[in-house]
Amino acid sequence: MLWFQARNFFDSFRPVYLATKIFHIHFETLDFKQQTVRRTLLDQFRFVFTMMVDVYFIYRSIVLNLPYLYLTESVLLNVGNYLSLVLLSMLTFTLPLWNRLKTKEVFQILANINDCDRKLGKLEVVIDHRKHYIISTVYVMCTMCAAMIGTWNAVSVRHNEAWTNITMKAPQVLTVVAIFRISTNFGLFTCYSNLTLLSINERLDSLYSVMMNRLSTMATPQTATSSGLTCHIIRQVANIHHQLNDTIILFNQCYAFQVLHATTMTSFFTVFVVFGFIHAYASEKNAITMNVAWNNLLYDVFYLVMFLQLIVSTSFVSRNCRRISVAIHKAISYGYYNKRIFRELNRFSQQLEHHASIISCGLCDFDWTLLHTIAATFTTYLVILLQFDVGNLDFHRQ
Repeated sequence: MLWFQARNFFDSFRPVYLATKIFHIHFETLDFKQQTVRRTLLDQFRFVFTMMVDVYFIYRSIVLNLPYLYLTESVLLNVGNYLSLVLLSMLTFTLPLWNRLKTKEVFQILANINDCDRKLGKLEVVIDHRKHYIISTVYVMCTMCAAMIGTWNAVSVRHNEAWTNITMKAPQVLTVVAIFRISTNFGLFTCYSNLTLLSINERLDSLYSVMMNRLSTMATPQTATSSGLTCHIIRQVANIHHQLNDTIILFNQCYAFQVLHATTMTSFFTVFVVFGFIHAYASEKNAITMNVAWNNLLYDVFYLVMFLQLIVSTSFVSRNCRRISVAIHKAISYGYYNKRIFRELNRFSQQLEHHASIISCGLCDFDWTLLHTIAATFTTYLVILLQFDVGNLDFHRQ
């Protein structure tokens, strides 16, 4: 199949690049043959046009979400839904600007992964770029389908009687376009972030396999020639690991703040969506209010799925980094090697200790512990909101 030919990592990332460029999330032109990035006059025009449109969409999101302030008699619920949706829209509409400012770092991430593939090839590790190309294509298509479903659900809320009684009109074309851009921006951001993390994780996993295979043969008596070859392989593994660490640091610089914002706003929105669902069921049991609550719940599923994908990807990367560290430290502590091999392992161990890689924004680390913290925080604040809103809940109606 000629459509799925990929010779290197840049080729395998082509579907994501095309999708983000078509939907004006990235603006630079990537030369896949020369593996360079440049800005053309058309790219500059697209960037200016996108910034003007996104500023207008931010204004529309602030104004057109105002009916959320009047949907129910609960001020907490109304303000919470309004603020969470506005802040989510601000995040998605500022993603293109942030990507523009971090162009060099984003390209360097791709270049580092591609260079690691070349170095892994010298260790007889084969990376299936064609498979990655197919995964990228399917991932982009699924993301766009999810974005269209989320857009349809969000637009259907604004056709509801409770909404049109406040606004006196159904959503316009520009409103639909703005909602679709919010969904596509957030979905594609999750798409290229996850694929980057999965690519880093695959290289770390290959590196771990190489290291474990070599450690199993190091303990046997070796000649001076084989000992020198083993030391050379350890230095190669340490060099690749160092480059992957630098790639993770670049990822933190490019995407950690957006991941933190997305995580916070998704959790914030989920709290008020569940709170609104309980409020609609316990207070009025009005069909219109229940319909809006169900639509909000379905819309929140889109953001929750994207959020869980990010947590899973970051956790896999952190786990593989720890696996390599544990393997090296165990080899030093319990293995029997000659002095040259032991010296190289000790240097690698010091590198791992002083250059530990983890996906982090500085305030928190993105792994399974963050998911546990968010779940506990979600439960706590949901109980607090229900206690504050107990006057509007009619659990004891006869």
